[in-house]
Amino acid sequence: MTADITLRGPDDVVAILPYQLGYHPRDSAVVISLRRKRVGLVARIDLPADEHVAEVVTSLMGPLVRDGATSVILVGYEDEPDTSQPLLLGLVERLERADIDVVDVAVVRDGRRYSPICSEPCCPPEGVPLPDPADVPGVAEYVGLGRSPLRSRGDVEGLVAPEPWRCLGVQRAVESRARMPRARRRSSAAWGALLDPGDRGRRPPDRRVVADGALGLADIAWRDGLIAWLVPSVLPTGSIDPRVTASLRAALPTWGGMGADPVDGPGQRVPAGRRDRDAFTVERDDLLHRLLALCRSVPDECPHEAAAVCTVAAHVAWVGGDGAITRAAVERALRLVPDYRLAQLLEHLVEKGLRLPPVTGRGRATGSLGQVG
Repeated sequence: MTADITLRGPDDVVAILPYQLGYHPRDSAVVISLRRKRVGLVARIDLPADEHVAEVVTSLMGPLVRDGATSVILVGYEDEPDTSQPLLLGLVERLERADIDVVDVAVVRDGRRYSPICSEPCCPPEGVPLPDPADVPGVAEYVGLGRSPLRSRGDVEGLVAPEPWRCLGVQRAVESRARMPRARRRSSAAWGALLDPGDRGRRPPDRRVVADGALGLADIAWRDGLIAWLVPSVLPTGSIDPRVTASLRAALPTWGGMGADPVDGPGQRVPAGRRDRDAFTVERDDLLHRLLALCRSVPDECPHEAAAVCTVAAHVAWVGGDGAITRAAVERALRLVPDYRLAQLLEHLVEKGLRLPPVTGRGRATGSLGQVG
């Protein structure tokens, strides 16, 4: 979120969740951690079979406790009546035993909200029609930033899946340019083009730029330095090879909070007022969209290159609170290269609900909303 959003009740929560998750969930449960009045971790999980409910409840409790939840809101999404009830009631029981207050439990089905725990007039048995998102003030925050939820989890996976027209000639370029010298220098130039703040950076990249950018990530020092540049809150500057840092400074821009120094730099935007915060969020969204386009530009026939690019994109998504995109990118990376260690590490963080600190305009970490996806 770009600013504090006031939610007036369960209907507002239900209306805003698809915008927060990035897609409309189905047959799912969403757990919203609250640290007093601040939203913390947001975790979505598929509805399990009855025999796996206890296991799923246990897996969700660990991240909630680590997040410091003082209370939670539970929302079940179901196509058939009562399919979310075993998991929701199992969570209620465990949360109460852990002295974590359950603020509300809502079930969403066929455009209506139901409650499995309330029989007051506010929650009639026939349910309550969901509000029009346009009538929920918090939704306007997302709409104003050009954000809208995708139709399904499958559409999220499509954000990192290879697109044939983007992949044309990339495999051949990877194979031929893998034999060329000065891989780091060529990768530096490629990433400079990919991240160019002007129109060049927004156009679909040339296949040679895609190849050089992806091939350079085989250099672990360069890959880690690039991630530290894109999301300065992840790795301390001192842990990066000074030669890599020098190359990054010379080649890459600093818009959207990028840059190795947690101080103001040329071209860096430092959020001050509301308008600056919104502009900064738009820039971070632009960065992620460029990385996702790069993921879609590397075919599965280049597995190591695609896994590396997806893992870089996943770090930016996870730090930005986009848990669903993080999962999709990590899943593609590990499908192509099951032993890709950095993707395995990030997968572990996602599974445990361990949030990396977000980027601010000064490159510093602050408290923020996170998601498991």
